[in-house]
Amino acid sequence: MSLRLRLTLYYGLLLVAFLLLSGLLLYGVFHTALHQTLDQSLQETATITAAELQIQSTPLGDSSALQSRFPGATVLTVYDAEGNPLFRLGRPWVQVELKSGFMTVQQTRIYNHPLSNGGIVQVMRSQEEALQTLDRTQQTLLWGLPVLLVVALGVGYVLADRSLRPVDQVTRLAAQIAASGRYGRRVPESPGTDEMARLTQTFNAMLSRLERTIERERAFALAAAHELRTPLSLLQGRASLSLEKPRTPEQYREALVQIGRTAEDLAQVIEALLLLARTHQPVERQPVDLDLLALEAQESLEALAKEKQARVLLELEPTPYHGQPLTLRTAIGNLLSNALKYGPVGGRVWLRTRQEGPLAVVEVADEGPGIPPEQLERLMQPFQRGTATQGVRGAGLGLTLVTAIAEQHGGRLVLQKAREGGLLARLELPAAEAL
Repeated sequence: MSLRLRLTLYYGLLLVAFLLLSGLLLYGVFHTALHQTLDQSLQETATITAAELQIQSTPLGDSSALQSRFPGATVLTVYDAEGNPLFRLGRPWVQVELKSGFMTVQQTRIYNHPLSNGGIVQVMRSQEEALQTLDRTQQTLLWGLPVLLVVALGVGYVLADRSLRPVDQVTRLAAQIAASGRYGRRVPESPGTDEMARLTQTFNAMLSRLERTIERERAFALAAAHELRTPLSLLQGRASLSLEKPRTPEQYREALVQIGRTAEDLAQVIEALLLLARTHQPVERQPVDLDLLALEAQESLEALAKEKQARVLLELEPTPYHGQPLTLRTAIGNLLSNALKYGPVGGRVWLRTRQEGPLAVVEVADEGPGIPPEQLERLMQPFQRGTATQGVRGAGLGLTLVTAIAEQHGGRLVLQKAREGGLLARLELPAAEAL
């Protein structure tokens, strides 16, 4: 059974219950109102008659004048204290006991109004008119409620169909994308801000993000294949060249050193690619100290700092955080390694950690030439390197990896000009995860 039909049936059951309750309530209110109106008219007739008797102090005279003042077919009888009729307007349909108050006998409503002298003013009126009105009301409800139910069910089905149309569009498009693989299509967005509008907007936003992710992964795969092919070609070429003819031990040694260096570069690229792939997985968080991770990264790069004759200036404040220690240490190490590699020989590099309002921050600044602002966005893409980097070993994955690690932790990497003159790399991690 389709969702439309189920919603319509549920709506119909609720509507039936509502209409039945409403019909019963309406009939009860109408029934009470008619009887109250009848009783009120009888009571008013008796009161008027008693007032006339008090004014005239004698039995009533002109019956036609008096009758014109009473509503409908009313029978009026005035009895004395002994129960003898003194005045009668109309012929009574029934005979009842003369006691004060209302009573009903054979579809006749009767009201006995006591007089001060012990007499009784008796007023009676047939309930047939009221019963006929109630019968017509009942017939109207019995015939009208099913008609209203049918109309309401039809309108409910139309409304359900109209409301669920965006769901059908989303379902059809998802099936078409699954069958064809063409993820560039979008669902027509429903107007307004209701649930269906948000559904179509969210679905389109999801498709847009998936498209960007797929295109980025496709470009990354192509670039990775290109970057891996280059060192593999070097390995193959150097090995083939060394085997073309006999070589001296020194020549073989030199070739093996070159092959080993190329293999080391290749291993680093593969390791970076594996780590980059893992950043798409949910991070397993644990308490860490970013200042201690920065100190470990600095110690691991002491050899590179000595090679560049650079000074690493530490400005480490206690910065507790909840995150993945290995990937965060890798991110800090990559930032520091870039600053050392691309900074000037004998220059200074600043490594800072601190709690900055809602952020846990790691900063690395250098005295290098900096990067033009128009190139900053490009350098965070895979296998992209800045100008004047010839002779510096690397595959262009460092900043990409740092960006992915930052996003994995809910943060971001910001590149800007440092006040020291070079590049400032700023790793910002949200305080929602900080201790």
